Formats: sequence, C-alpha cells, structure tokens
Amino acid sequence: MIVIASIVALWLLVLSRLPSCVRQRGDLVFFVALPAALSATINYPTVFRSVDSALGLPGVASLMSGCLIMLSFGLFRTAIVKAVVAPEEQEPVLRRGLLQTTAAMTVYCVAFACASAAGAVPVDQPLGLPTFDAASQSDAGVFVFMATLCAFLAAVSVEVTIVCLRYLPQMASVMFRTGFTSVALGCVITVAAFAAKFLRQIIVLTFVGLDYEPFLQNAFQALEGIAALLLSFGLMLPSISERVAQWQLCERYHLLRLHPVWRRTAHASVVIDSVSVPLKGVLGRNPRARLHRALVEILDSNLAAGGTLLSESETKLVQKSEGALYA
Repeated sequence: MIVIASIVALWLLVLSRLPSCVRQRGDLVFFVALPAALSATINYPTVFRSVDSALGLPGVASLMSGCLIMLSFGLFRTAIVKAVVAPEEQEPVLRRGLLQTTAAMTVYCVAFACASAAGAVPVDQPLGLPTFDAASQSDAGVFVFMATLCAFLAAVSVEVTIVCLRYLPQMASVMFRTGFTSVALGCVITVAAFAAKFLRQIIVLTFVGLDYEPFLQNAFQALEGIAALLLSFGLMLPSISERVAQWQLCERYHLLRLHPVWRRTAHASVVIDSVSVPLKGVLGRNPRARLHRALVEILDSNLAAGGTLLSESETKLVQKSEGALYA
C-alpha cells in the first residue's frame, strides 16, 4: 500500500508542476518529479517484470529505474541549491554535483554491463521483486551496481538535508518552512532506506546473515515509500500555496466562519450593504474585500456596544481572520 501511495504522490507532484512548466517553458521541480515518478512506476513489481519481458533483457528495468532516480536526485540537489543558496555561492556546489552525478551514473552503467557480461543477471528466471535474485547478487559487479546507487542517493540526501537545515531559520514563510522541513525529513529517511538496502547487498554478496535479508528488503521498501511521500509533499507545498493564494481559499474559509458572528453582532448603522452578507462572499469574485468589510462591521459594532458583543471564542476568531487578511 505504501508503495502505491508513494507512486501516486509522485505523479501528483508531476501534475502539480506541469502548469508552471508549460507557463514558464521549464520548471526544475517538474524535471525532478518526472524521472522519480517513472522510476517508482518501473520499480512496481508488475511493471518491472513486464519491462524486462518486453525488452528481452534481464535486469534492464533495474538499470532504467536506477538511472532515472539518480538523474532525479541530481536535479533535486540542483533545485534545492538554487532555491535557498545565495547566487554567488551556487556555482561550485552545482559543478561538484554535476560531476558526482555523471561519475555515479557512469559507474552504475559500467557495473551493470560487467554483471551482464559475466552472466550474473538471470536469463530465464522471472523476477518477483524489483531487484536481482540473491544468487545473482553474489556477483561483485552486481554489488558495485547496487552499492553505487545506494551511496549516491544517500550522499545527495545528506547534502540536501544539511542545506535545508542550514537555511531553514532564515525562511520567513511558514509554508516554505514546512515544505523544507518535510524535504529534510524525507532525505533522512532516504538515507536510512538505502542503508538498509546496502546492508542487504552485503548479505547477499557474502551469504552471511541471510535470515535478515527479507527484513532489510521490507524495511527498504517501507522507508523508501515514506520518504517519497514526504519529499513529494514538501516539493508540492509551494505550488499548493500558490493555488491557495490565487483562489483566495483562506479568505473564503474565514468568511464562512465569520458569517454567524456577523449575523449576530453587525449593527444596521455600520452595515454598508445588508444584502451582501459574508456568506455570499464565499463564492464571490473578491472574497478578500468582503472579509475586510465583514471584519470592520463586526469590530465597529462591538466598539459601539462597549466591547461586550463578542465572546472570547469569537474574539479569537476575529483576530485569526485579521491575521489571515493582513498576512
């Protein structure tokens, strides 16, 4: 279930960034999300077996999935650096990241080719999991193939976590702080997931501790799914906040909550238009202006009554609505 949820979350991230990509003729987060979503989809057992069968090349689905996720994480690091690091400090970080990504993908592909040439990839054995079987993974080439993936993704995750935590206190927006906190937490879990996968690769290489292999495989899949959910949420949050601001959903929500207070407290002498009640503003074109008017009418009526009209809970609601209006 967690695997399916993570795949859905990644494709939702792709869709959420698509309008921005089309509008701006390019969006870095979109190009982070797309290969990650494709990789997660290919890694799903049914799709994984179908890809191998269709192409007639054992293990090629694992190669494709790994290359896609490494590309995604390379772009992910670039996106985070460009989002929070000062422009004058970006170039050396981005150059180092490009070299690391290129080197890791090269080693990954070469190790796969060596494992295939050595016959370590089974030809006639169906794959039940999005990995090689234990016997084939005892080959050193396959170990290097999988260890490179684990090391690269863990290294990128550590670097992104450090960047997020370093710049988190400087972020004024609550939405951005929440998003980057989610990204940092997702990266920490990613490190744990690929540490479990790396330990599993050592076990199947040495045949020591094979009893723990199923546990590590299950732990990897669960942690990887949770990490994908957190990363998708964190990267999706800015686009969600843009939609919320564009559609003025916060103002509409506060109008809906203020309507009963307005009906009870607003005095006819301060009401500008008794027909245009706050409830109508919920579906109106300019809910922000109607929220401002409703607050003024409620506060003026309360002031005229000597400050006795509003209960404690209503006062808190009015204060929250004011905070949302002037945020």
